[in-house]
Amino acid sequence: MRVLLLGMGSRGDVQPLVALGERLRRGGYAVSLAAPADLGHVVAGSGVDFEPFSFDLEGPLRDGLGRDSLRGSGRHQVREARLMRKVMAERGAALADDVTRLVDGADAVVSGALTFDLVDSLLVGSQKPHVYAIFAPVWPSAHGESVALGLLPHRRSPLNLWWSSLAGRVALDLFRPAGDLVRSRKGLPRRTFRTYSAAASGTPTLLGASPAVVPRAGDWPPAVRQTGFWFRDTPTGDSNGVGDELEDFLGRDGPPAYVGFGSMPTPDPDAVVHGVVDVLESLGLRGIVSEGLAGLSLERLGRDLPPHVLGVGPTPHDELFPRCSVVVHHGGAGTTAAAVRAGVPQVVVPHAADQPYWGRRMADLGVAAPPIARKDLTPARLRAALVVALSPEARRAAYLLGERVRSEDGAGDAAWLVDAYLSRPV
Repeated sequence: MRVLLLGMGSRGDVQPLVALGERLRRGGYAVSLAAPADLGHVVAGSGVDFEPFSFDLEGPLRDGLGRDSLRGSGRHQVREARLMRKVMAERGAALADDVTRLVDGADAVVSGALTFDLVDSLLVGSQKPHVYAIFAPVWPSAHGESVALGLLPHRRSPLNLWWSSLAGRVALDLFRPAGDLVRSRKGLPRRTFRTYSAAASGTPTLLGASPAVVPRAGDWPPAVRQTGFWFRDTPTGDSNGVGDELEDFLGRDGPPAYVGFGSMPTPDPDAVVHGVVDVLESLGLRGIVSEGLAGLSLERLGRDLPPHVLGVGPTPHDELFPRCSVVVHHGGAGTTAAAVRAGVPQVVVPHAADQPYWGRRMADLGVAAPPIARKDLTPARLRAALVVALSPEARRAAYLLGERVRSEDGAGDAAWLVDAYLSRPV
């Protein structure tokens, strides 16, 4: 049986599916993974067949539209999601064509949040198995600790259910262009949020997030099964790996701080780089600064590079984070999971979507100070958050949480659940 995994989105949407694909291959399935063409390096070396979409995604996020959508003073996730819809709309036709072709050649499909509506629309009237995979608690819920988009994160309240349902409507508006196109081609009516919710609630769903971090909510639908985070058994396969220069830097003195915002652009990378370097120097910390899509290049300093910092490109988090003293990041689900598993304290600077949730959870679990919103990031706030993260209390909390997460086998459990679903009679 050939299983198609759909990894539309950034690296954090693709890498967990690679881990699932490896486990399914071990169970005898033929597995292919479709993702934006420029993310093939994430799949490389896994044994999973890579099916590139006919477009890149990191380019639009790095320049123009993606940067504009995250610029300035966005106050909440809903506004930023509406802006990011433009990126999805521009690729709606190409995505619909790519996924239609790939689904036709597969025996079963595992889709993510950005492709669920599209795949569900394609499979109307079909008996082809479909599994929904999510890596953040996006189901509407009254439980503040268990919903990514809630108003009262530390309470159980109908306001959380109302707000997260509203956010779900906005999310559907964000990624519906491809699904709308498919439904139009098939002569089907445009989907409402009610019919979308009913379809999602009736689809076997896997939440790849540790219950040690995301408590299970009592009002999630029965279709949702939670596992631990999905990690690969082997290094992530980046072509660069931990190169000689980085290895030499890691081997000197104590473990450094890591600073990087992954796939998130930032409107003023010069200011961020200067602020980060000055804060690290003031605390006597060595640091690794990851350029990412934010463009945090140390060359922006305009002077000789200080010996206590090193700039890097893409580097496997699973190899690097355990060798760091603290991880400063944007709060993406994948980066947060990697930092938790490494057992190191964190500073979270949320940019959009579910990232404020992960920042709050890290603070609630004692491994980080309260998150610093991207628009509020200043050297003074970064310095204060690093002092908290480097405290003995935060280091111990991070170590214990890491031990618990490392004891889980989320990808293995997810593969077992997929196999159980695919093996049952239609």
